[in-house]
Amino acid sequence: MGHKNVCINCQKAYNMGMNHEDIREGNCPECGMKMIPVSHRFRPPKKTENKKWEVVKYYLSNGFFYHHIKDAGCNSWVPYPEDMRGAKEFVKKYRAQ
Repeated sequence: MGHKNVCINCQKAYNMGMNHEDIREGNCPECGMKMIPVSHRFRPPKKTENKKWEVVKYYLSNGFFYHHIKDAGCNSWVPYPEDMRGAKEFVKKYRAQ
């Protein structure tokens, strides 16, 4: 499984390959701002979906980089909500992971 680098400023994600030993933070080729490495699970919203990008920013600022999160009750992977209300509940519930 690979990883991606995300530029919050440009609202873009770049695939970075599958070498986990070479996970690196780089600068955005468009704006030069520092990019954030996230899991391969991250599916970027369209550039025009500003509300969804606000949710992405919220997750990243709270330390959620789209890695697997397990629900203790049923021991299965939990999907990341795409709306801000769901994201806030998700962060509150799974902050310990």
